[in-house]
Amino acid sequence: MAALKGVKTLDMVDGEITKVAYEGAEYERVEGGAKVSDIIRLTEEAHHDVTLGGFYTVREVRGARVQITDDVNEPHHWDEEYYDIFRKKHTRLKVGDYAKVVDDSGQDAVTKGDFVKITEDDETTLPFKCDVVIGKSAGGYVWARESDLVHATEAEVTAVRESEEKRSIEAKWAKIGRKVGEYKVGDIVAYDDPAYFKNDGIGEVTADSTYDCGPEIKAIGRSGYQECWYVRKSSLTLITPVEARFDRS
Repeated sequence: MAALKGVKTLDMVDGEITKVAYEGAEYERVEGGAKVSDIIRLTEEAHHDVTLGGFYTVREVRGARVQITDDVNEPHHWDEEYYDIFRKKHTRLKVGDYAKVVDDSGQDAVTKGDFVKITEDDETTLPFKCDVVIGKSAGGYVWARESDLVHATEAEVTAVRESEEKRSIEAKWAKIGRKVGEYKVGDIVAYDDPAYFKNDGIGEVTADSTYDCGPEIKAIGRSGYQECWYVRKSSLTLITPVEARFDRS
């Protein structure tokens, strides 16, 4: 992973950067030991497979030495004289936020690196009820301390939402006893096919998929006549499974 892109300087004192923004969050320069998920700015003395003065995410900490992923995608360690530490400004997680697990001590349902969504905050010492979105207990929930979690980045939130959408789609298909994209003759589908039908509309599955193409669909094409064409699954949406059609016994 190369130097972080899009890090913006927000404040400077005597020519030294003291505050930056990255992926929608503010990071302030701090003294003392680095922590995982901090970002560091390498000094001009740093060299070898890194960008001079570049910002990198801290992947691991061993005493005063930190590990980053360098510009050739290899783990790289640096002593404290080669970097300045920037830490995300604390903002309490709130209901609806996505977060990453950074401390799994005392937890059986989640491990470091799992992602959760905050669903409740009772403001106790174990305040956050979290739906596990990505992890070994995905679909379940866990109660977590504030120190167990960090805000997910914008890129991580996007990935988590895609995972949620995928699981939701899988659940809908599983509810009717099928795998995702498993169409059957008699299904009613919406289609969008500029290649063959040259229009979009509603049709009926009349034959199973062949080769790498999707199932055969019977529908009214742009010509105004009923036609049959094979349509890719990516261009189909299941409207009514054949088992639920009132016109079929």
